[in-house]
Amino acid sequence: MPLDLLIRAADGSERIVLFDSLTMPCTLGRDPDLSQVVISDGQTSRAHCRITRVGEEFWVEDLGSRNGTWIEADRIHRAVWPIGQTLRVGNHQITLEELPEEEPDDSATGKTIEGFALEGVLGRGRYGTVYRATQIALGRPVAIKILAEEYRRDPAKVEGFLTEARRAGRLNHPNVVQVHDVVVTDSHCLLVMEQMAGSASEQLQEHGPFAEEAVLILLRDIGESLAYAESQRLVHRDVKPDNILVNGEGVYKLADLGIATSIDADGRAVQDRVFGSPHYVAPEQARGGSIDGRADLYALGASVWHLATGKPLWSGTTRQLVNHHLSSPLPDLRSLATQLSPRVAALIVQLLAKDPGQRPAGASELVETIRTLMANPRMRTAPILSRRRLHRRRRR
Repeated sequence: MPLDLLIRAADGSERIVLFDSLTMPCTLGRDPDLSQVVISDGQTSRAHCRITRVGEEFWVEDLGSRNGTWIEADRIHRAVWPIGQTLRVGNHQITLEELPEEEPDDSATGKTIEGFALEGVLGRGRYGTVYRATQIALGRPVAIKILAEEYRRDPAKVEGFLTEARRAGRLNHPNVVQVHDVVVTDSHCLLVMEQMAGSASEQLQEHGPFAEEAVLILLRDIGESLAYAESQRLVHRDVKPDNILVNGEGVYKLADLGIATSIDADGRAVQDRVFGSPHYVAPEQARGGSIDGRADLYALGASVWHLATGKPLWSGTTRQLVNHHLSSPLPDLRSLATQLSPRVAALIVQLLAKDPGQRPAGASELVETIRTLMANPRMRTAPILSRRRLHRRRRR
């Protein structure tokens, strides 16, 4: 069963870390050079405590921290940390949660809730079920996310749901799934969104690996959405085929931009939720600490690899997947996706560079490259010259 670390700061803000993506033993602390999970808190020591997994048990050991490590009300040196109990590190409270893999709840299908006729389940997220629906007053097709009852009883979860909805509602771009409204009553919390035809994942399941033209269209459209996110100083952090949706006209749009985190004045974003899917997560994001929009470009590259080859870039456990992203060389994409021309394959490989500095500088640069390739198909099959050869040619 998958596990999450839920980390709550003193101001009530939360972030989630995929526990299975962490290499054991795992150090928590203030210094990103010493800690896998960074706790940005003046009351936290540089290397504060260490988590170790022993069989089915989780042990926490204090590393000589200034303010101590606590489980519930007890200050500990080394102790078992039961699932669900609170670990306190500085001003942060941390719990280890089990995430059951539930089937979508379709119990509301056929009902009318707050003026919306629910017609069927589209999917299930962490906080609730998404339904295909019609807004009766306008006759408008919409998608409705209904916050699950167990979360609706938790004021912090409700506030987090509303915060994400409000963030998403302020964003407006042709390649971002539009949030129309939020409805909160005594009985329900609803997020009302633009209804889409399906996801890139569903297209792969129904039609097989993407042809090159489809790959380029998706890269262009989602590149545009990420360029918009950059203009709003946001990093999405969870780009994956399930979050790439397509409408009836074949336009791809990025969903769940409300979960994005803000980029600070220094051009970096401190992750308040590190929960990117391990199949697509950038190396720097998996490590924790600060990221920028190039982490989204890596996730887009990993998503397109999956869509073009029919298989994720790596397979294995969550820990194995993360280790692959951190250190394993890429397989030969051209042999796995023979429909891709040399330059398109090379571009996808560039997106997957482990060093962010080797990826495109930003999504706008990616979009410009894609548009050039789409306008000049013969460029895709032209020989790829090294930078040194290109430099010599320019000098001549």
